[in-house]
Formats: sequence, structure tokens, C-alpha cells
Amino acid sequence: MDTGNFKKLNAYHVVFLIQNTMIGIGLFSLPHALSSVGYNQWVVPIILGALTNLTLIPIMMLCKKYPDDSLFKITEKLLGKLIGKAVNVTLLLYGIVGAATVGQEYVRLVQSIVLPTFTIASFTISLFFVVTCIVLGGIKSVARFCMFSFFLTGWMIVFLQWPLQAGNWLHVVPTFEVSGTAWLEALYDGSIAMFGYGLIMFYFPYIKNQKKAFLHASLGIWIAVTYYFLVSIAAVAYFSPWQIDNLLYPVLNLFQAIQLPFVERIENFGTTLWVFLVLSTSATYLWVAKKGMDALFNKHKNRTWHVYVVALVATLSIIGPIPIHIQDLIFDDLSTYFAYALNTSPILLLLIHKIKNKLRKEPKEKGVAS
Repeated sequence: MDTGNFKKLNAYHVVFLIQNTMIGIGLFSLPHALSSVGYNQWVVPIILGALTNLTLIPIMMLCKKYPDDSLFKITEKLLGKLIGKAVNVTLLLYGIVGAATVGQEYVRLVQSIVLPTFTIASFTISLFFVVTCIVLGGIKSVARFCMFSFFLTGWMIVFLQWPLQAGNWLHVVPTFEVSGTAWLEALYDGSIAMFGYGLIMFYFPYIKNQKKAFLHASLGIWIAVTYYFLVSIAAVAYFSPWQIDNLLYPVLNLFQAIQLPFVERIENFGTTLWVFLVLSTSATYLWVAKKGMDALFNKHKNRTWHVYVVALVATLSIIGPIPIHIQDLIFDDLSTYFAYALNTSPILLLLIHKIKNKLRKEPKEKGVAS
């Protein structure tokens, strides 16, 4: 467990933390999320990648001004104890909701595809038990598991050769016949798959080479964008417009195009193996929630039992007696608004930092003049 701001994350840890936290479960439904622009959808991941990299600039600027502080401490320094604590409560909730959102989407997917006779309760508890074990090892344990997950699942990109061979490559030619509103809708719906990179504001103090953190984070972003781009190309080539618009998990249908003599239902294999990406993504969010508990209730000092509290809350938010429309509000709408607020907050915090610095300098300048 993390007992101080010891520099423990190497460059490759940062790359895989960014990349794995972004992909999570969003890749499964990405072609459907971008369906508003039809066959032009493969352009959207590139645009989103550029926008994401652009928003990373103020994030890195803020982190480098406070290299030894996580976002929980930065908010208290810039906004004051009272407002800072209130903001940290929101950040804590975002960590819990982020972990629960990824877990909920995956257990629902597994229930409908792989284990239709099982309830989600036992699987959810098992999932968060493993996530808790990962988080107990600290941020370096989470980063190592992200690396393990990438190499265990990343090779599945070779499966795209079957839908690419069977598809019609004329579909890939962009026509740009859709309206500007449709493009904005696709960018909004697709941006959900880009969330997660902003969590670097919480583990930045643990990075060894902070000067090159922007480069390493950008590399992680573009690895994820490359996967999104290739899957979008395969979906455009293989599916009809109706299929892209109506298939909720098009990647599963891409799996069905694979023909191997020794495997009958490759989509079950792919869905099961995907659990490692889900575990790594949920673990990163849960670690953030745990650090939020430390900040709010123990003056930023480490307490191991906080992990169990946030894991329990995340589990109960999925299997607890919460009406389905409330769950949809939390996991679909609230998590999205939280992510947008987190990724854009450095702009406001940098402005406050500049104003406070200016106010501090004015009395000093007057004293020197007198």
C-alpha cells in the first residue's frame, strides 16, 4: 500500500495506466456509440485523440506546478479547506462511480452472453474482491496489473483480420454526408471511451520522470486511439449501416466472423478474457476513491481499511436495491458529467493559481517600493 509520495512509477507504468484506464469496457460498444455518423465513424477516434491530447496540456501544467501533491491536496490549497473538502467529496464519488460503472457494464454483458443462468450478485462480489486485492498493493500494483492485462488481451487485435477480409473496403471511403449535429453527437457519445486519462492528476506525485510525463501519457492515449481506430475500420468494412446503428455490442459480432477449427464460439473466449481490462480499469478508479477517503477522513494519511469501504459501496451500487432508472442515471449520465468536470477542472484551477500568485506578489512589491 502507498505509505507516502515515493516515486515508484516508471515511464512504462504511466503508459499502461493511461491506456488501460481509457479502454476498459467502452471498446465493446464504440462502433454503436459512433453510429450517428455512419461509415464516417473511423474518423472520430482520431479527432477525439487530438482533443484528448489537447486537454492533457492544462492537466500536465497543473500537475507540474504541484509535483508532490495529488488533485485532492491541490484543491484544498487553491480553494481552501472548506470548498476543497467539498470538491474532494465529489472526486471520491467519481472514483466509486467510475469503478462501479465499468464493473456494472461488464457483469451485465457476461450475464447476457456467457453466463445467462447466473445472477450478477455473485459475479460482482467476485469481481470486486479481485479489484480490492489489486488496490491493496498500491498504485504500482495497479500499474503492473495494467501491463499484465495489456499483454494478455492486446494481441486479440489480430482477430480483426477476419472481418477485414470479409468486409467491403469501399465502406471506409469517407463521404462526410452527415450533418454537423451528427458529428457533435458522435464526438459526445464516443468521448466516453476516452475517459480515464485525467486520473493521472491523482498518481502524478508517484511518477519518477515527471518532466516526460506528458510524453508518456500521450503515448498511452494514442495506443488506445489506435485500438479504437482499428476496431472502427473493421466495423465500417464489415457491417451495414443498420447493423452499426442497432447492434449494442458490435465487437461481439466481429468476433463471430472469426473462423477457427478448434473454437466454436470465440466471442465467449474474448468476453471472458476481457475481464483483465475491466479489473485494471476498476482498480485504478477504486484506488482514486481510496485516496479520496484518506484525504477526507485521515488528513491524507494512508489507511488500508478505506479500500474495503469504497469497494463495498461500489459493489452495493450494482447489486443493491437501487431502481434501474436510478442506476442508469448514475452509471450513464452522472459518470459522464463527473468525467467532463474532472478533465476540464485544471483550466479553472490554473486560473485560480495565477490569481493567488498575483495577489501574493502585490504586497511584496509594495513593501519593496516603500
